[in-house]
Formats: sequence, structure tokens, C-alpha cells
Amino acid sequence: MPGKHSQEALEIKALKEIIERKDREIKDIKTECAEHFKRIKDLCFINNYGDKYLSLRKIHEIASDNFSALVKDMVITEQQEPQEMAKIIELPTTRKSNK
Repeated sequence: MPGKHSQEALEIKALKEIIERKDREIKDIKTECAEHFKRIKDLCFINNYGDKYLSLRKIHEIASDNFSALVKDMVITEQQEPQEMAKIIELPTTRKSNK
């Protein structure tokens, strides 16, 4: 039968492994966000005179795809670990399309 201190050591080790896994997940998310922000930054400097809204549509596509993926990830995490309620803020649109 393991002693009290060895049980506590196992719990601490398990918690450290969880923290390390979460830290890796956070680093992966930050890396992915940085890549998407770089794509957006690069799109801002493209001069496409044929269709002046092409860059804006691409930026919107990148942002909406990643927003949807992030929300899905938050919902899945919430279902697995219901510690905190994920709050989704609906951003107002400033430009209405006539098309």
C-alpha cells in the first residue's frame, strides 16, 4: 500500500503533465494565430486593382473561418470540462452588402 506522500507525488506528477499538455496546446494556438495574422498582413499590402474588394473578402474569409473554428473548439472544451462558460460575443457588422 503506497504511503500518503507517494500518492501526493503521483497527483502532482499528473497535474504537471496536464499543465505541460495545456501549455503545448496554447503554444500551438498562438503559432496558428500568428500564421493567420501574417497572411492577413500580407493581404493588406497586395495591390489588386482589378477587384479592390478581393483582399477584404480574403481577410474576411480567414477571420470567419478561424472564428468558427475557435468557437467550435471552445464549445467542445466546454462540454469536456464544464469549468467555465464560454462567452461568444456577436460583433456588429459595419458594412451591409447590396449584392
